[in-house]
Amino acid sequence: MKISNFLIIVLIQFFVNTISAQPTATKHVILIGIDGVSAESFQYSNTPVINNLIRQGVISLKTRGVMPSVSAPNWATLLSGAGPEQHGVTSNNWSLLNQGYDPTVKDAEGYFTSIFTVIRKQMPKAVTAMFYDWEWLGTCVNKKYISKEQLVEGHIMITSVAMNYFKKEKPLFTFIYYGYPDETSQSKSLNTKEYYQAINDIDTEIGKIVDGIKEAGLEKSTTIIVTSDHGSIGLAHGNESTVEIEVPWIISGPGIKKNMLLESPNDQANTAPTLAKILALKTPPEWIGKPVNDVFVSKTAGTKPNQYIPKPFCSLADGAFPGPQQIELTTTGNNCKIYYTLDGTSPGITSRKYISPFTISNNCTLKAVCISGNSQSQAVTRIFTFVQGIKSADLTYQPSPRFPGSGVAGLFDGLIGSSHQTNKQWMGFEGSDFEVTIDLGEVKPINALGIDVLQFPENSILIPAAIEFYVSSDGITYTLLNTYYPSETGETRIDGLVMLSKAFDNLRTQYIRIKAINTGTCPTALPCEGQKAWIYVSEVEIE
Repeated sequence: MKISNFLIIVLIQFFVNTISAQPTATKHVILIGIDGVSAESFQYSNTPVINNLIRQGVISLKTRGVMPSVSAPNWATLLSGAGPEQHGVTSNNWSLLNQGYDPTVKDAEGYFTSIFTVIRKQMPKAVTAMFYDWEWLGTCVNKKYISKEQLVEGHIMITSVAMNYFKKEKPLFTFIYYGYPDETSQSKSLNTKEYYQAINDIDTEIGKIVDGIKEAGLEKSTTIIVTSDHGSIGLAHGNESTVEIEVPWIISGPGIKKNMLLESPNDQANTAPTLAKILALKTPPEWIGKPVNDVFVSKTAGTKPNQYIPKPFCSLADGAFPGPQQIELTTTGNNCKIYYTLDGTSPGITSRKYISPFTISNNCTLKAVCISGNSQSQAVTRIFTFVQGIKSADLTYQPSPRFPGSGVAGLFDGLIGSSHQTNKQWMGFEGSDFEVTIDLGEVKPINALGIDVLQFPENSILIPAAIEFYVSSDGITYTLLNTYYPSETGETRIDGLVMLSKAFDNLRTQYIRIKAINTGTCPTALPCEGQKAWIYVSEVEIE
């Protein structure tokens, strides 16, 4: 019996399509969520376990979460393949009884379709699990579709409970959530040793997960995804900045490319559809996310992908400074060199090679990269301004870590804060006074003194009750020149940016002290009534 050439071609195409449609070798997926880690902060962190997963997989540094850049909307998006416009979760206070609008699609209990729903409906006998230490997570998905879900206290205990269950039940899909880094950033601030230690501690827990997978004999059939929900600025997040909405996204497992930096933009709404593809599940039409197809091994030969190289860390935050500053550049990467420029141009292999800490004393824009072989990291950028005419300036009371401004020298850099309270020029003092003591270096004529402040009563930000101006001849004993009361001139009725200044005749001095007295608590009839009042200062004016 002869078979026509046409039929042979059809049969070949059929077998090719059949092979390409087969699910991957993955039989288990573990999604690890680390709260409060930006793509930038991750690159400065000591994460040997995650770095090994990257060498065996793919990392994206351009994965964006949703707005607002807070936890609940982002974790709901991760688990449901859609944004707040579809699933309806818009704040950390969301619940079925407290929602602004219904989701576009909901089950009998009112929940949007999650990855747990999809698995249960298409694979009814599949075992799934969810372990977490933030109670709210138990409200964002319909728990009836989850075989095992448990609120566990503490990141070490979460790992222990989760891996005991994994080894025993071998679930198809497991979601493990750690809130520790976010809790640390909110109490200790970002870019502190405590914050980076928290990330390192979670990396250690992920190492236990990897070891547990090996002990269960499931290393070759398990895919791991590690990601986060948002970054932070200081102690705050939820605002509109790249560092808050871009997070790391790592995937490693069978059928995944190795040692690859994903260059194309990614979105957290793509996480659940990618999980569905790995598990050979159909995605529901209400999901707007798509599988991240570029991470999967393809039979089509392509160009060699770039490898992940972490960006270098600069010891000095950008801002204004009264004198020379030392800079140290470090990296968590292996076998890579740091190159930098000071004129704002893009650095490369022909730029200055970093050897040891160096000193700067002039205005400049530093850009630095790590280079290993043919791969290069993202650039870290810092802008440094040096204040002229000020020998020194000291604060009596320190600002809130949430709103540190640009440091004390930033009060003299000529950059006035915008009308938005999150502008980085603003230095915020909650319930305390603002007081700065200034040494001009020599006796100089002074025509006016003042400060630029912000007033937004709805956010407890009020104009100071009074401004006191002092001078000294020796820098030790200060004499009160004048007390200025904003209420007497009508400034307390102005919202937004306000300049409070006082003119002086025949004043010559070297030492100045300016004190802004906090109202203490918001008075009656204001939106912030009874709350601690804030003083926001962006600039000290000396004319």
